[in-house]
Amino acid sequence: MKKSMQCLLCLLLISLLTFTACYFSFIAQYNLYQAQVSPDLLITIVFDSLLPRIAMAILVGGALSLSSLLLQQITHNPLASDTTLSISSGAYLLLLVVTLFVPSILHWIDPSLIALVGALLALFIVLALSYRQQFLSTRMLLAGLVLNLYLGAIAAIMVIFNPESSQALFQWEAGSLIQDSWQDVIKLSIVSIVCLGLFLTLSRSLQIMQLSDDQASSLGVSVKWIRLIILMSLCYLCATAISLVGMIGFIGLASATIVNHFQLMSIKLRLFVTYLIGALLLLLTDSVLILLQQYTDFYLPVGATTAFIGTPLLLYLIFSVLPSQLQANEPNSGSLPYNTAKKYRWLFIISALFILLLIVSFFVSNSSHGLVLLDDNRVLLQLKLPRILTAICSGAMLSLCGMVLQRLTHNPMASPELLGISSGSAIFVITAFLFFNISYQFLWLFALSGAIVTFLFIALINYRNQFQPDKVILTGVAISALLTALLRLFLTNGDPRAQYLLIWLSGSTYASELTPTLIYALIGLVCLIILWLAHRILTLFLLPATIARSLGLSVFNARIGLIMLTTLLITLATLQIGPLSFIGLLAPLMARLLGFNETRWQMIISMLIGSGLMMIADWIGRSIAYPYEIPAGLIASLIGGTCFLGLMRKL
Repeated sequence: MKKSMQCLLCLLLISLLTFTACYFSFIAQYNLYQAQVSPDLLITIVFDSLLPRIAMAILVGGALSLSSLLLQQITHNPLASDTTLSISSGAYLLLLVVTLFVPSILHWIDPSLIALVGALLALFIVLALSYRQQFLSTRMLLAGLVLNLYLGAIAAIMVIFNPESSQALFQWEAGSLIQDSWQDVIKLSIVSIVCLGLFLTLSRSLQIMQLSDDQASSLGVSVKWIRLIILMSLCYLCATAISLVGMIGFIGLASATIVNHFQLMSIKLRLFVTYLIGALLLLLTDSVLILLQQYTDFYLPVGATTAFIGTPLLLYLIFSVLPSQLQANEPNSGSLPYNTAKKYRWLFIISALFILLLIVSFFVSNSSHGLVLLDDNRVLLQLKLPRILTAICSGAMLSLCGMVLQRLTHNPMASPELLGISSGSAIFVITAFLFFNISYQFLWLFALSGAIVTFLFIALINYRNQFQPDKVILTGVAISALLTALLRLFLTNGDPRAQYLLIWLSGSTYASELTPTLIYALIGLVCLIILWLAHRILTLFLLPATIARSLGLSVFNARIGLIMLTTLLITLATLQIGPLSFIGLLAPLMARLLGFNETRWQMIISMLIGSGLMMIADWIGRSIAYPYEIPAGLIASLIGGTCFLGLMRKL
């Protein structure tokens, strides 16, 4: 009874806030148009634009909320939603591909069906990655969020290659409820009614499926078929909404979380309340943003805003809903048998491949006549040398940071990218560059501050949970999602500097200069020497803290020193190559899988692998789409992300 009263009061409060904000936003828009257009045109604007926008907010908010609630119901995952399981990203990416490259298909096939295929493919990948762990909540969430980053890298490549359409693409990706007729509203209304009717028809089976699959089957429920029908329906509902208004992040997760808090027993009541809360929340958000635009002339897209607000919610749920005790993988698990002969054999192979990649990257280039050998010293020294050095330095720095972070956290999936440190650094750089007009020479101070603040934040909120590996990674990936939302806000405002920021965030080596690169390399070399001399400390960090302390290690002081060094290296690498590449995760992981567990050997092999991967990524980016270039960071993200998603089933 107490929970029911709380639910009713919550609905009343949200309704009051929503109707108030909606009323004032409608009046503000009405008065604005009344002063500018004729009465007949004003009536057309009201009935064909303002009212359809309100209706679309209600329909989209309700549809995404229903989808999130049912995803949580059938996967038994309290954090499942269209956003966290990459359903929205998959739908958006496939629709983006078709729109840019084969737009004629859209005349024959409904965009919502294309988006449905993308959503189903993304969901299949997430389920496949978490199947081995029996769809563990944390692993499913990690797979979905990492896949979001991976698909985002692919989408960024397409946007960079289509600058003439970039502004429209940014606005669509950021989500917009602006309407010019009732056509889209009618379409989403029909889909919503059909799906809602199906969900209500299957409500009894859904109620029983709150039990385990075996118990539900024993009660006569065809669990597999019901789950398949529900997944197809909710994916189609999400795909339709995305095809009409773009990406609307986290609104479904927010409303489903509120409803779950009230612990309503009836599935029909939960469906109704979830739909209502989601509709009201999105309408409230859009109304507030309209008022903000009316009085400040500052436009914020509703989709990017909900994603920006939803990140703190995701962090809260990670620590309040997910299990408190998780089994962490051992840092050295999954490696090949340690054998001296094999060690030198792998060292020879990796070194030979590194030298071969260096030669190819330096002397072989693409041209209008195909691959050619360059012998122009000016081109080699002035143009190619800085870029190759940048790729080598950034790859080595990220690999070294990944190895140190994995040992400090006893987490085989720790890396600058997945811990969010690189993203935190990038957020500070973007803010300084866009809002304070800080010159490039001083951006490294903000990058360093961002890296330090981010790491301290992650350490603070994970301290009480004893740095559980999956939760630490989820925290970092959530911060990376915050960077994505922040970037969307900047890109949709039409700032001409946004395109430059997008290229920098993508990790382009195009503007590399020899002097800054040599300075970065020198600082990185000093950090490497320090870490090399501190190899015994890094080895002791493989042991539990109590044992390391009994062997004479000052754990706290050593940890602070190593954090400072890695933060500096992460800052330098981020300034050179952007915040996301997966190299810091992949290189030390591959070194360990090859049997290089001893600290100094792992340092060497990790840096060789990381540098080689960044070099080949830079060369592929320069050559594969000649005369255009793909930023090395995006290519490294695709290579590293593919390998990580493949290795994730073994971790």
